[in-house]
Amino acid sequence: MYIDTQETFAAAQSVAAAAGDVVSTNVYDTGAAADTGIGENFYLLAKMNAALVGAGASIQVVLQTSAAEATGYTDAVAGPVVPVASAGANANLAKVRVPIGLKRYLRVVFRVSGATTTAGTASAYIVKDVEALQFGASGFTVA
Repeated sequence: MYIDTQETFAAAQSVAAAAGDVVSTNVYDTGAAADTGIGENFYLLAKMNAALVGAGASIQVVLQTSAAEATGYTDAVAGPVVPVASAGANANLAKVRVPIGLKRYLRVVFRVSGATTTAGTASAYIVKDVEALQFGASGFTVA
């Protein structure tokens, strides 16, 4: 899996905030509306860098799209709602396919709900392939 800086929405961005949307530091301009992803699958990949802190809080990564760079964003696709107990360092927040037919501008919001978060950083990218590394059980013998 390759990560391109041009398709980086957030790189270790702070998500410490009151409940609500934390907008990514970067907006991606596709250059043309309605053709993103045609012929190729692309994915929204997001992860925690530093653990989320905030009793009762949860976080969700949402890809938003708009015809204008500064206004009018609507939700296009979202990852699962991840409770603070599951949002530790390096935890995956989203691995979802980007739909076709999006508008020209894309951004990510980290949707904090349930309570204020006091610490945590997250990153989000558009990638061609998602990482598929899976860890198995240890301490067993193969006969």
